[in-house]
Amino acid sequence: MTLRRQLFVVICSIFFIILAGLLLLSISSTKDYLQQQLASHAQDAATSLSYPLAAALAQNDKVLAEVQVASMFDRGYYQKIEVRAADGKVIVDKEMPQQFAGAPQWFVNLLPISVQPGEAFITSGWRQLGKALVLSQPSIAYAHLWHSVLAICGWMLAAFVVALVLTELLLRMILKPLKHIEDATLEISSKRFVQIGVQPKARELNRVVRAMNFMSRRISEAMNAEAARAETYRREAYVDSVTGLDNRRSFDLRFNQLLDATTEFQHGLLITLELDQIKAFNNEFGYGQGNQLLSSVARGAQEVMGDYAAILSRSGGTSFTFLFLDADEDLQIAVTGALQTRVIQSIADNKGADKVSFNVGCTLFRAGETGHHVLARADLAVERARQARRNGLAFVKTDEQEITSAGSHSWRTIIEEALAHNRVGLLLQPVVTLRDGVMVQQEVTSRLIDAQGNPITAAMFMPMALRHQLMPNIDQAVISQALAAMRVGSIAADVSVSLNVTAQSMASGEFRSWLETLLRSIGAEARRLSFEVSEFGYSRDLDACASCAALVRKYGAKFGVDHFGLDPEALKAVRVLTPDFIKLNGNLVREATDSASSREHLRSIIRLAASLDVPVTAQNIESEAVVNMLQVDHVTYGQGYYFGAPTPLP
Repeated sequence: MTLRRQLFVVICSIFFIILAGLLLLSISSTKDYLQQQLASHAQDAATSLSYPLAAALAQNDKVLAEVQVASMFDRGYYQKIEVRAADGKVIVDKEMPQQFAGAPQWFVNLLPISVQPGEAFITSGWRQLGKALVLSQPSIAYAHLWHSVLAICGWMLAAFVVALVLTELLLRMILKPLKHIEDATLEISSKRFVQIGVQPKARELNRVVRAMNFMSRRISEAMNAEAARAETYRREAYVDSVTGLDNRRSFDLRFNQLLDATTEFQHGLLITLELDQIKAFNNEFGYGQGNQLLSSVARGAQEVMGDYAAILSRSGGTSFTFLFLDADEDLQIAVTGALQTRVIQSIADNKGADKVSFNVGCTLFRAGETGHHVLARADLAVERARQARRNGLAFVKTDEQEITSAGSHSWRTIIEEALAHNRVGLLLQPVVTLRDGVMVQQEVTSRLIDAQGNPITAAMFMPMALRHQLMPNIDQAVISQALAAMRVGSIAADVSVSLNVTAQSMASGEFRSWLETLLRSIGAEARRLSFEVSEFGYSRDLDACASCAALVRKYGAKFGVDHFGLDPEALKAVRVLTPDFIKLNGNLVREATDSASSREHLRSIIRLAASLDVPVTAQNIESEAVVNMLQVDHVTYGQGYYFGAPTPLP
């Protein structure tokens, strides 16, 4: 129950008790007043009746006495009138049953009115002739008391309702800052250090708000400083100082990651741009002018391709390499044509660069190919462009890349049949603590099995699965099979299980609904599960990742980022949506062993993760030297062939 609701209940209870007490006091006072009025009424009647009765009794005229009593009794305000002689003998006795008209019987039983008789002596001179006794009829008193109670209850109920409304409005106004404090607390717990904009008038709440804002600001500043430091080291290690594009080291790492099928794409387009006669230009105008020309070309390329390209790099002294994923043929033609036009303009804008020319070579590639084969085709395309004409453009394709509609349909059939017959093979690779080698997690990867029993690797089936929107089906099959293995004990019960989920699946509403139903059905077992998304999907579709992260965390599972550290957008994304863990890119880990700048970049990522309280796992560990280096840099967990290769699920 919220604080506002608790205060509301307490205040309402106190107010109700006060009103109930006032109601009881009012009823009691009214009842006492009516009893006094009935007694006074009876006494007045007895006194007024004693004078005419004195004459009748003095004459011993019983009939006259009865007439006098009847004349008063018939008015209906009396329950009983009795006349007694001096010796106590009853002379006249008029009585009417007690009446309760005007009030319900339960009310009469709940609040009985005590009726006191009135008495008056009948005298003649100094001689006592008898005594008159009068008992009032209480029906009028009950009716009056009943209507008084109804009126009082009505007014008090109206007052209670008004008080409730005013109390609710007042509490909302006074405690409104608490809602902002609660929201800010939830944001801070999610590693988003926001500021509370409301300044409450209540001194205590105002102090709480100022303290929270100060704490959030200090932590946020520390996080921003750490993120800026990490970005600085990244730029030093992987950004070309002249053009601001990725350098050759960054391109090689990120390109090899793509080819390892850790990123979800169907096909890629590699564009290589080479400038000719730049050496002569430098000799004539100086290297400063040459760098200005290179920078101008880079800016032009960014303007043309910045919204589409996955990688923009300066891969050599006069060479640029640009990479697109899943670009259709129309986009390829439009982008390459616009690039030609923009580079011609950039060269023309630089004085004396009229002799500088360029050539653009393009080639398609797929996951699973080797990097040097793709780059060799790109070099061939550049050479063909150079031989064709000045500022030329050429494409080089292979039969393997020219996927016909029949081939695409065949792949779809293979994948759907494998799923229909549950031919999904799972492999497990351990994640261990670097300090003592204790296994804490098993990462699950998958492969399909064709009808002949041959394995189909992810690099082979993933592009076609993505094209036909089948990745949600594959991910569902892998998750279901992993849970089945957990139930039968094929996966150790004391370790968590990490499952890879593609960005295509996370963006699917049907997949998220299925996943929520599954997590709800397995109950506490969900706490053993961790779901990983690739760094590429994480930084490119943050909204889908946020929805998926909120979903799995709702049931106690964790959400992490795989192959982290190379994409420049990922460092920004980690502040917006903080994962529960990250796994460092294996290429980055290997690079850090030989490059001081790469290691500083690695350390900056580790420090940023530590400041966000995010555990770090290093991937692709293959030697004890790497383990020692990572321990020095305070990495807690490791994964790689040094600890165990992926093995089929038993």
